[in-house]
Amino acid sequence: MKKNIISAALMLAGISPVATAQDTAKKEISFSFIEGAFAHDNFNSNGLGINDRDGVGNTADDNFGILGEATGNGGGARLSVELPFGSNAMGFHAVADYLQTGHDVGIAITDEFGAPTASGVVALDQSEFRAAFGVHSKASKYFSLFGELGFTTNKVDLGTANLVAGPNAISADLGPASGSRTALDARIGGRGILGKRTELLGYVRYSGNGKLETATDGTVGFTGKVIAGAGAYYHFSDRFQLGADYEFGTPGRFRAVARFTF
Repeated sequence: MKKNIISAALMLAGISPVATAQDTAKKEISFSFIEGAFAHDNFNSNGLGINDRDGVGNTADDNFGILGEATGNGGGARLSVELPFGSNAMGFHAVADYLQTGHDVGIAITDEFGAPTASGVVALDQSEFRAAFGVHSKASKYFSLFGELGFTTNKVDLGTANLVAGPNAISADLGPASGSRTALDARIGGRGILGKRTELLGYVRYSGNGKLETATDGTVGFTGKVIAGAGAYYHFSDRFQLGADYEFGTPGRFRAVARFTF
């Protein structure tokens, strides 16, 4: 009688005894999920010089100067899908993610002799799209090693600079100095469940566009870099998780993540 009363109360609350038992079970690792994220990162110019606006190799008439550093906010999304082949020990997945942030970056304008002529702030957006094929271990439901190999496309879009030159306030369109590049991207790491609900993530990544440099035509360019990352997520249910991850180094990147597993 008492058991029936408890079952009836759970049903009235919209919770079945079976669902309650599942909810208290240890959560499992899945590589099929979709994420939405708030992102906060740095624009690290590494002394990037924008010095050839018209691309003709003559910097005397269009030397833009040196970009500074800035932090910025934005958003991103990630989709990962387990593929319908593999074995009991090894599975495969495909992953794609996108992130964009906006920044207000300081810029110092110089003349052909390197003397300062103006300074101000330029609006700048940086974005990244990554697509990769992955492999992961399946020997344990609660821990998995993974590797991913694909490509990343990174862009830095420069907008209008608001400048002060002596007593004058002027503006300049720096759009022609924007840059983009597609390069190799690789990531290896591990995911594991600590306790029953807390998931930990750690990885090392090679990004072919991980660092900025001045391109040969004087615009924004990119070069490769090794990056480490870590994260933690709480499994509120089998389907819904909240957490955060961070890529260390310069630049650093923080994501606050909401994830739906399917």
